[in-house]
Amino acid sequence: SRSFDRKARELVLSIQLERQYTKDQILEMYLNTIFYGNQSFGVEAAAQTYFGTSARRLDLAQSAFIAGLPQRPSYLNPFLTEGSVHARDRQHDVLTAMVRDGYITAAAAAKAYAEDLGPKLAAAHQAAVGQRASLAPHFVDYVWSELEQRYDPSYLLRSGLKIVTTLDPKTQALAQQAVHDGIARYASSYRVNNGAMLVMNPHTGEVLAMVGSADYSNADIGGQVNYTTALRQPGSSFKPYTYITALMNGWTPASPLDDSNGAKAFPGYPVHDWDSRELGTITLRDSLQKSRNISSVHLFKDVGIQKVFTTARSLGIDTPLDPSLPTTLGASELRMVDHLSAYSTFANGGHRVRPLDVLEVRDAAGALLESNPPQPDAGERVLPASATYMLTDILKGAVHPSMGFPVAAKSGTTTDFKDAWYIGYTSDLAVASWMGRTLSQPTPHNESMSTRAYGGLWGEIGPASSWKQFMKAYYGSKKPADWARPADVIPLTLCKLTGQPASAEVAPEFTIQDLALKPDPALPAAACGTPGTGGTPSGGGAGLPGILPSLPPLPGATLPPIVP
Repeated sequence: SRSFDRKARELVLSIQLERQYTKDQILEMYLNTIFYGNQSFGVEAAAQTYFGTSARRLDLAQSAFIAGLPQRPSYLNPFLTEGSVHARDRQHDVLTAMVRDGYITAAAAAKAYAEDLGPKLAAAHQAAVGQRASLAPHFVDYVWSELEQRYDPSYLLRSGLKIVTTLDPKTQALAQQAVHDGIARYASSYRVNNGAMLVMNPHTGEVLAMVGSADYSNADIGGQVNYTTALRQPGSSFKPYTYITALMNGWTPASPLDDSNGAKAFPGYPVHDWDSRELGTITLRDSLQKSRNISSVHLFKDVGIQKVFTTARSLGIDTPLDPSLPTTLGASELRMVDHLSAYSTFANGGHRVRPLDVLEVRDAAGALLESNPPQPDAGERVLPASATYMLTDILKGAVHPSMGFPVAAKSGTTTDFKDAWYIGYTSDLAVASWMGRTLSQPTPHNESMSTRAYGGLWGEIGPASSWKQFMKAYYGSKKPADWARPADVIPLTLCKLTGQPASAEVAPEFTIQDLALKPDPALPAAACGTPGTGGTPSGGGAGLPGILPSLPPLPGATLPPIVP
């Protein structure tokens, strides 16, 4: 077997090594080869990385500190708050073992452990970060983590690979500026100190810009944490997954939804909106454009929770989703990179999008190791073009007029104001923007962006300002094209009571103009307001009796009971 062959070769090599080298020489080669974390292989590299000096100049405290790192480099990462605590504990273990084995005295160990390594670690960290600051550091880390899954880390560092990525420097600079300016706008009024932005090509998945935090080198905010890949609650920016599922199951933008009885309709889970109002019966279009919570939860139930989850999974949301009502309002955590990939599918008309960061890898001699050319809309179709067009048309309504060109977007804000989002797209670009308040002491945590004077920071205010600044700077005078309407989606006269196509006999006061699937001419139009049709799409979920407005019945039609 392969395992037996490998073990046999290792045995032969070990015998050859012992014949050729002393144990001290073998140990020295080992220490000069193994991984110490933070892309440092060998003790000399580790000494430079963590203390900014040569290995020969390390004192006892520093030597014991570094000697403990190879056991679990990521867990013992001293550049992270929790990792530094673990690294100190590990240093204590090393010093204790040295006393036990007679290499040092207990007094020397105590003196070494008492030495404050913090200033030198911090200085070395700042120097290392400074060397990478101009290289889009979060993106560099992201690419590195991707390549580590395909290549041995030591090979990546030592082989002189040439790696061509998707990052566009101009786009990256615009994104960094937008994040910086957005935080500056709201730092004093809402305590914002961190932000992130991700930019993708929605047709190919190419990552064009990645700003993982406000400042990679700022330890106070945990700047090395990449908020484009960190798990965060998306707030109402999750709602489009519910609405696209409804549009795929017979609902139309004009379908009536129940925006009432939020305090009692859902046992154990009272639902409220930001303005504490209930709007009665509203259209699906208005519900999403105005981001109403009560009607969204009603729709989530009626469409079917598992159906919505199936949609989200097909779009690339692979983090755990809690099968409870708050999930449609964004209570389950997800990653920005997955979230934006899913929105990219809305932008391109229904094709699955997977993030692409590495275009090409060649070895030092120029031999091609891998090639990943962008392939527009090559992903499998996971959504019908008709549904994505109608969803995009709805999402255009809230943001398009203020931008001056075709664009669709959705905001998201968590109830504790710890996360604020704005995520959207044009026909050729997808962008996600996030703001938060993050602190690294005493342990890494997020705080609320809410103050007595100003209240909480909403996604449509804070991150939206960065998002819009970026979009306008990116396009300048060149505007993106609008989406082409699929042939099976047309403007129609629809019944207000059902959201379905209305026959010519329906009185104008009972109709509304909106988009819908082109009806089959061989089938008669459904009656407007017949029993059991109130808000129920053809082939959709359960009906919504009792939520219709107080309108007189059509001749020959019987409406369900009305609750004002």
